[in-house]
Amino acid sequence: MQDDNIAFSFVVTLNCDIKNLDGLTIEIAKTMVEVFKQIYNIHLDIKFPNDIVYQSKKLGGILTQTKLRGEIVEYLVIGIRHKY
Repeated sequence: MQDDNIAFSFVVTLNCDIKNLDGLTIEIAKTMVEVFKQIYNIHLDIKFPNDIVYQSKKLGGILTQTKLRGEIVEYLVIGIRHKY
């Protein structure tokens, strides 16, 4: 059995309505794909909504978690996991 492993994560302090974060995970995936294309000339794909794929094989994915106060996001944790 293969386990998912966190490559890295970080916390962002926010003070915004949760609705402002709609589509965030897919936007992070798009940014990662673009960075790998521009810097490394590697073509990656996205398997909606959060997986990064190379030559039809899943490399990893993006995880997001929020700390809410009502509808207000206080903290956002973004984690990038990879597969061995």
